[in-house]
Amino acid sequence: MKARSVSIYGALAVVGLSAAYLTWQRPKETVKADQVTVLEATKQSLEQVHFDDGTRFVDVARRAGDGRLWVTLGYLEGKRPVVDAGLSVEVLDGGAPDGGALPVTVKTPEPPPNRTTRANERGDTLWGRFTPFVGTRALGVLPDAKLDELGLVNSGRTLELTIAGATRRLVASKPVSGIIGSYVMDEKTKEVFLLPSTVFSELDPSSTLLVDRRLHTFKQSEFDAFTVKLGATSGDFVQTGADVPVTAKVAKKASPDKPDEMAKNWHDKIWNRLIVTEVLGEGEVPKVGEPKPALRIDYSLRGAAKGWLEVGTDPAGGTWARSENTATWVLIHQGAEELVLEAKKIIAP
Repeated sequence: MKARSVSIYGALAVVGLSAAYLTWQRPKETVKADQVTVLEATKQSLEQVHFDDGTRFVDVARRAGDGRLWVTLGYLEGKRPVVDAGLSVEVLDGGAPDGGALPVTVKTPEPPPNRTTRANERGDTLWGRFTPFVGTRALGVLPDAKLDELGLVNSGRTLELTIAGATRRLVASKPVSGIIGSYVMDEKTKEVFLLPSTVFSELDPSSTLLVDRRLHTFKQSEFDAFTVKLGATSGDFVQTGADVPVTAKVAKKASPDKPDEMAKNWHDKIWNRLIVTEVLGEGEVPKVGEPKPALRIDYSLRGAAKGWLEVGTDPAGGTWARSENTATWVLIHQGAEELVLEAKKIIAP
């Protein structure tokens, strides 16, 4: 082969490799053929999603400190219902088996305060729907009569996206009988877009679907030791075989080759059976007073701290927990206080 041919083939090979590299480096398309872009945003540039229905609001935002999403649920200024402390309603209970229903007076519950908590995995999925923010159809600029037909006139519903420091405001349609999906109108361009109805069902300000109720985000297989503290007394334990939960074994650190079945069963209740019934917001404490911590568990992996859990009771006897994943205390199910009493047996010499 002549030198000139070798040079040509070499040049072609270089071009081919360059094209392959550029193709590999090119970002994947995030907008499908049957979608239209409402607003351009990336996971890095999107800072906050705000939606309100004229009374309540929900904010989802990423904090620079921990990189996690946080969700705030609450009432708009001046929209919080005022409940008369002495107001009560009468309802009917089941009554005695042969006596019929009996009237029972129930005190009207006070609406919860505005609360900021960590967002769960559904929040992460929702965030992805706005990076970029896409719809199923672009309808352009529509006449007032059509806007009214689509529920965009005086809807009282607002969607705001803060992207790279700039906030774009959109009017969201109110539910209209016979219309499938939801509509938004960009207040700046007046363009109207059709969205999947699931966007606003996830952003419902009266729902807690986005609130993280998990005590931990790490798995059971991601720690190999834990310390149980009960007042001034403590006990150190090791865990093995947790890649498959049924094969997991717990033993005292001083005797790692002797499985402690009682300690394992107790910890299984702590790890798998604590039920969170109410999540308080950042900086919020129970109305009856700050819980007093009674039990603490510290988790580690290969000597490095992994997470922790505290369990305590409030002045009225309610049982609460907090951990590395909660914003503050969360209320846990009745009966959980027994786990504190059982801990005495677990860490006994």
